Amino acid sequence: MENDLDDYLSCEIKIDRGKKNAWIHQPHLLKKLRDKFWDMVKHMPKYATPGTPHQVITRKTEWKITPEEQVTYRSGVGMLLFLIKHSRPDIANTVRELTKVLDGASPAAFKEMKRVIKYVLDTEKLALTIHPKVENGKGKWSMVIYSDSDYATDPDTRLSVSGFVLYLCGVPIVWRTKQQRSVTLSSSEAEYYALSEAVKEIRFIYQLLKEMGFEVELPITVRVDNIGAIFMAENMQVSQRTKHIDTRLRFVNQYVEDGFIKIKFVGTDANDADLFT
Repeated sequence: MENDLDDYLSCEIKIDRGKKNAWIHQPHLLKKLRDKFWDMVKHMPKYATPGTPHQVITRKTEWKITPEEQVTYRSGVGMLLFLIKHSRPDIANTVRELTKVLDGASPAAFKEMKRVIKYVLDTEKLALTIHPKVENGKGKWSMVIYSDSDYATDPDTRLSVSGFVLYLCGVPIVWRTKQQRSVTLSSSEAEYYALSEAVKEIRFIYQLLKEMGFEVELPITVRVDNIGAIFMAENMQVSQRTKHIDTRLRFVNQYVEDGFIKIKFVGTDANDADLFT
């Protein structure tokens, strides 16, 4: 092909065939973000992180921003969500917190949104790098997914947050940060919940690639940084403590026994999914 794809859904795509690299950037959206919010955030300092460390947005507060500010808040968060979708997974967890109060943000949440926008505009040259690697010599594509969870950090609900990132031939193609739907009773259970969500995504991507005619190397590696969650995934015995997640337990265990996935321990410092929790 002489003509490379250089624009998709307002994403700028640059391809270096010599180095076998590509970059996905969203300059059009960043320009709109700057035009709308720069006067509001230009006096704020530069930040090393996209969000305030350990910041949790709560809904239970008597102080709310004005309706006009709420419109601005929803607009800013919406633009940040589209940025996450294609090129900036580094801000995903912070923006997820902001989405919890789209119907009634507090002044603290509004301030946090401005911090994220300032961080994004200060780092607007960052882009998503794509560098595919096929090293197994079998003509099959490799897949690995990193899974992680925090534990009961939301003071309103005590729900935990799941996060994962899936790499296909070394390229991140799916990432997600999402609050879990049920309360877990330990960090191991929260990690296991996140693991089961990651396995569901693996199955979907595997079936999609299979329908497209691509072969994926099995077993698919799942990297988790919690020994308790790995033990639950590899053992069918269900104690009194884990009966309420018995269905998820057997769901993952079936794929482990069938050789579809292999769960491996990874240290927290090397867990790429830690970014999403």
